[in-house]
Amino acid sequence: MNKILSSTARPWLTILSVTLVIALSSAHSRAANCTQAPLSGQLYKITNLGSGHNLDVAGASTEAGANVLQWTDNGRTNQQFTLNDLGNGYWSIIARHSGQSLDVWEWSSADGGDIRQWTSTGASNQQWQLKKSTTGAWNIVSRYSGKSLTAESSARGANVHQYSDSASGLQRWYFNPVSGGCGQSVDGFASQSGSDGLSTTTGGGSATPVTVTSCSALKSALESSGAAVVQVPDNTTIDCLTEGRPLAACQVACPDYQDSGEFTYRIPVGSQTCVELGSDSNDTTTVYRFDTRINVADNKTLVGLGANSTIEGASLNLSGAKNVIVRNLSIANVNPHLVEGGDGITLDGSSHVWVDHVGFSMISDGHVDIRDSANVTLSNNHFDGRNNYVCANQHWYTSAVVNSQVTYHHNFFDYTGGRNPKLDGSTTRGHLYNNYYLEVTYFGINASNGAHALVESNYFADTRYPHWNESGYMSASGNVYTGQSATDSERDSGDTVFWDVNMYNYSPDDASGLTSLDGTTGPR
Repeated sequence: MNKILSSTARPWLTILSVTLVIALSSAHSRAANCTQAPLSGQLYKITNLGSGHNLDVAGASTEAGANVLQWTDNGRTNQQFTLNDLGNGYWSIIARHSGQSLDVWEWSSADGGDIRQWTSTGASNQQWQLKKSTTGAWNIVSRYSGKSLTAESSARGANVHQYSDSASGLQRWYFNPVSGGCGQSVDGFASQSGSDGLSTTTGGGSATPVTVTSCSALKSALESSGAAVVQVPDNTTIDCLTEGRPLAACQVACPDYQDSGEFTYRIPVGSQTCVELGSDSNDTTTVYRFDTRINVADNKTLVGLGANSTIEGASLNLSGAKNVIVRNLSIANVNPHLVEGGDGITLDGSSHVWVDHVGFSMISDGHVDIRDSANVTLSNNHFDGRNNYVCANQHWYTSAVVNSQVTYHHNFFDYTGGRNPKLDGSTTRGHLYNNYYLEVTYFGINASNGAHALVESNYFADTRYPHWNESGYMSASGNVYTGQSATDSERDSGDTVFWDVNMYNYSPDDASGLTSLDGTTGPR
């Protein structure tokens, strides 16, 4: 059976599987509590200022009505909560282990009213306002009663209830991310000032959020002028797939060592001929593409509100755009039956872009391709290479970086082929730290044509050519190599790099823990 059939049907829809539960995060012990505001859809330990203990569902119970108290940090999921911005000034707080909401029990409006977990209803006794205090910690206030979330005492095991606010330390809480450091603002190169006149990356900033559930609304919001914060609700898939549009493609046979007798369809680019791409002749075949191209404008934040916020069939084009944030969602199904049929995200002449906690799967070309761009950070993303419609059932081209400045940290390169990333061009500066590479069959990181690669504290598991200095400059240290990665000869290092770069503050985690730390990349 051939890999691809020329048809207006969408065969890949029956096999799409976006795998989001992968063991990787940068969770670690912290010397100080975080004062930053929580990010919607992210996972937190909620730590009391007065006691230092964490909000905890007693006994790790999954029963509706289980009590909520405080307990010493133990790293378990009954002390981890997802914060979801409801778009109305209030938040839901969801226990990770049970999926149930923090709830003012039995609709109490009294001081001492109990706090428990309960099936999520969206009612006002499950909605909470977050108010920053002068201490740097947060006052968590019930929408229903107007009373503050309060630890009864500083003792381990003390009950958590609601009480009229008195600015007590027992009524103030920190949101400490389970994955990543304290800073929920941008880091890496995207945090620095640039030649575009921006001092950092803020996206849509404080613009009033707009929630979208259709592709037309998504496209309109992202292409509009002016700042915008565009939200995709949890448990929502925005379908941007179109009717099939015909185009000519080259039929290219898979190598015998991969899939003997099978082939894929590759779209020629520019003046490329089919023979140049590996076909037996220059004859073309009619194939169909189904994607929507969205031209993202300046000053935009696109954010998912939960673990199941998904955009399907949309290629986000950030070419020429500046100050854009894409976070906490899945991007899938961009013509996975073709090669060169669209990226997940394209940057060309872009600046100040942050892509964070995004799960990419079943993408035709680059999951994220970057050219002539600066101040870019890719963090905590999951690049899933599984695709039954290409040779070896494995995505070929994850991320190409040409004459650009990019930070990659805490990303998961999962069963991909090459370009993880491929760094090309004399002005390219790629900083890669704390990424996890698993079963990458061609190469992990490549530097060519004078590109600089700073490769620090990554974990390479069964990855061929973990970091390969083809014709650039590469410095590597603190990395872990297992399986094939430990014996492969292409582990280049030792060059002087980044001599023309003013670096940002960062603190790599120990690479040995990257596969076992609690949490995931991609949206939660």
